[in-house]
Amino acid sequence: MRGASALRELLAGRLALARKLAETAPLQRAVAAEIGDAAGAAERMEVEASVPEEVALLAYARGRLALLSGDLEAAMEAFDDAAREASPPLAGAAREAAIEALLDRDGPMDASAAAARLAKAEAASGGGPASLALRWLAARSRAAGGDLDGAVAALTALLPDARRDAALGWRVQASLGALELERGAGFVGRRYDQQAMEALEVQAVALPPGLREAFWQDPRRRRLRARAAQATGRQAPASPMAPSMDARVKRLLVLTGRLAGERDTERLLERITDAAVELSGAERGFVLLPDAEGALEPRLVRAVGPALDDPSVAFSRSIAEAVRIDGEPIVTVDAQGDRRLDAYLSVHKLLLRSVACLPIAGRRGVLGVLYLEHRLRAGRFREADVDLLRAFADQAAIALENAQLLATLEEQGAALAEANAELEAAKGEVERVLQARTGELQEARSALDSARRQLRGRHDRHGIIGRSPAMRRVFSVLERVQQSDVPVVIHGASGTGKELVAQAIHAGGARRKGPFVAINCGAIPDALLESELFGHVRGAFTGASRDRRGVLAQAHGGTLLLDEVGDMPARMQVELLRVLQDGRVRPVGGEEDQAVDVRIVSASNKRLGDLVEAGEFREDLYYRLHVVELQLPALKDREEDLPLLVDHFLERIAEREGTPRKRVSREALAWLAAEPWPGNVRQLEHALLTACVLAEGEVLRPADFGVTVGDLAADSVAPAPAPARAVLAGAAEPSGSLEDYKALEKRRILAALESQQWTRARAARELGIPRRTFYRRLKEHGILGE
Repeated sequence: MRGASALRELLAGRLALARKLAETAPLQRAVAAEIGDAAGAAERMEVEASVPEEVALLAYARGRLALLSGDLEAAMEAFDDAAREASPPLAGAAREAAIEALLDRDGPMDASAAAARLAKAEAASGGGPASLALRWLAARSRAAGGDLDGAVAALTALLPDARRDAALGWRVQASLGALELERGAGFVGRRYDQQAMEALEVQAVALPPGLREAFWQDPRRRRLRARAAQATGRQAPASPMAPSMDARVKRLLVLTGRLAGERDTERLLERITDAAVELSGAERGFVLLPDAEGALEPRLVRAVGPALDDPSVAFSRSIAEAVRIDGEPIVTVDAQGDRRLDAYLSVHKLLLRSVACLPIAGRRGVLGVLYLEHRLRAGRFREADVDLLRAFADQAAIALENAQLLATLEEQGAALAEANAELEAAKGEVERVLQARTGELQEARSALDSARRQLRGRHDRHGIIGRSPAMRRVFSVLERVQQSDVPVVIHGASGTGKELVAQAIHAGGARRKGPFVAINCGAIPDALLESELFGHVRGAFTGASRDRRGVLAQAHGGTLLLDEVGDMPARMQVELLRVLQDGRVRPVGGEEDQAVDVRIVSASNKRLGDLVEAGEFREDLYYRLHVVELQLPALKDREEDLPLLVDHFLERIAEREGTPRKRVSREALAWLAAEPWPGNVRQLEHALLTACVLAEGEVLRPADFGVTVGDLAADSVAPAPAPARAVLAGAAEPSGSLEDYKALEKRRILAALESQQWTRARAARELGIPRRTFYRRLKEHGILGE
C-alpha cells in the first residue's frame, strides 16, 4: 500500500505539472486535458487500486503525453507498458490508443503495424464479440488498405451503436466524413462532419470554461474543426447567431444597461426575455420563476417568427428543474440526439432541437431560469453562445434581485408608515390614559400623605411615635411633668428613646427657650467627669490650656439630661448633690462659685432604687433626683406601635439619604412584628436602614432583612442567623451618620469573609444577604480588590 500511495503522489505531481504548463501554451493545455481524461476513464472503469494498476495508469498517461508531443515511438512503448501491467479494460484501452495513433499517422508502414496490432488486439479479446472501438479501428484499417467502400459500409453499420458512446460516436462520424469526402461525396461527407462537430459541441459546453480551449487543441478535434470550417468557407468556426463576437458583446453591454435602469419587476422581465431572444437568435424565450409552492412557472414568454402564432407555453420542465437544482447551464445543439436528455420525456414530446437553459443566480441562490429554444433548427446554440448568455443571465439576476429588493423595500416602507401611524395613534391614547392615571395617582398619593400626616399627628408627641396603651400612659405622665420644674427620672431599656423623652419634657415646658444639654455619665472616665460637669479653669491640670464651662453652666436656664446617672462614681454623686442643694457650681481649679439654674432630668436603664439598696447610689441624691419617675416600655411591649414606627423611620431615612421612600411587604412586616428586638427602637431603626441600603427594589422583603422563605414557612418568625443579625441590627452600636454605619458594615463583611476563608458565596449565606446584593456591597466598599 505504501508503493501505491507513492505512485498516486507521482501521478498527482505529473498532473499538477501538466496543468501548470497549461497556463503558458495551448499544447500543454491539451496535454493536461488528455491526462485528466485518462485518469477519469480509469476511475469510470473502476480500476482496482493495486500497485501494477497504478503503474499501468501512469504509463497510459505518459503515452498520451508522448503522442500529443509527436513522439510516436515513446507513445508506442508507453502504451505497450500499460497493456502489459493493466487489467483487461485499461489494457484494451492502451492497445486501442496505440492502433489509433498508427492509423492517424497514415503511412504504409504505420498501416501495416496498425493491422498487426489490430489482429493481436482481436485475439486478446478472447474470441468474443469485438468492442466498438476495435470495430471502428478495423474499418479504418480497411480504409488504410485501400478498401474505401468496405470501410464506409462497416462504419455505417457501426454508427447506430457508436452514437450511444459520446467519446466514440463523433470519431465514427468524423471517419465517415473523411472517407466520403475522399470518395467524392462532398455533401454526405460535410453532413457527417457537421454531425461530429455537433457532438463535440455538446461535450465542449458541458466542460468548465477553463478546459474548453484545451479540449479543442487535441489534433483529431482540431483537424475535424478545420475541415468543417473549410467546408463552410469560413476560416474559424463561428456561431450562426451573429456576424461578430465583438458586436454581440457591445450589444450585450447595451442590453444590460437597459436592465440596470429598470425598477419595475414586470417590465424588467419583459426586457430580460426580449434581450435573451435577441442575443441568442432563439425561436422562443421564457423567464421561469418559482411560484408560491416552489414550482417553476413561466412569468413571461417571448417568441419570434412562426412561433408568434403559437399560443402554447409548453417547455421542458425537466431541463428547467435540473438547471435550477444544479445551478449549471444545459445547452444542447440537438436535443433529440443528446444522450444526456434521453430520460427527459418532455424533450421528445415537444420535438425540441436546440435548447439553452441557464440559471438566473443571485446572492441568495438561484432566483429562476432563463429558457431558450429552437424547435425547428439544430445547432442553434454553440459554445461561444453559452459564455455570452451566461454573462447576460448573471446581469439579469442582479437586475432582478435589485428590483425585487426595491419592491420589498417599498412594501416594507408602506407597512412601516402604516405601523408608525398606528403607533402614533396608540401612543396618543397611551399618553392620554397615562396622564389620567398619573393625575389619579398623584391625587391618591396626596390623600395618602394627608392621611399619614393626620395619623402621625394623632400619635406623634414631640417626635415620640406611639398609640399603644403603654405609650398613652407615657404621654399622660409626660404632659403633666412638662409644665413643672420638678426633677424627673426616666427608666427604660437601651434603645427605648430616653433621650427623646427628655427632649420632649424640655420642649414642652417653660424652659423650652433655654438650652438642652445631655451628658452620658457612664461613657466619660471618672477623671474627666468632674471637668465635664463643673468645668475647669486654665492650668487646673495638665492639658487645661483654657477655661472651659461645664455642662451645668452650659444648661443654665434650660434642662440638663444626666443619662445613665446610675453609673456615676460615688465622689461625683457627692459633688452633684452639693450643686443641687446650693444651686452653685465651682469649676475645677477655680476659686469662685457660679450660680446655675438648671432643671435636672435623669435617665437610667437600671432602677435607681435597686442601686440604692445595693449601696451603689447615694440615697440622699436619689431623693433629690427621683421626684417623678417615668417608665418607658420596651418595643416588644408596644407591638401596636410597630407599623407607625416603621413608617416613620422609612420616611426619615428617605429624607436623610435623598432617595425614594421604600415600603415594607406584608411578609416582612409580619417578621418585624415577631422579632423580640432586644435593642428596642434603635435596633429597629438600624435594621430598616440596613434593609433600605441593601434592597434592590422599592419594596422591602424578608430577604432584605436576611430572612429566607424557608424561615418564614417553618413558623418563621425564627430569628435570622447571628452574624446576619449583627449586620442588620447593630444593637450594640451607637446610632450615628451613614458613613459610620457603612464603616461598621465593611468591618463585618470582612470578618465574615475571613471566617469563610474568603469564599464569597458562603460569606453571603453567613450574613444572610442575597448573593447579588452581597457582591454589590463588596464593590461599593472596595473589597473586591483586597
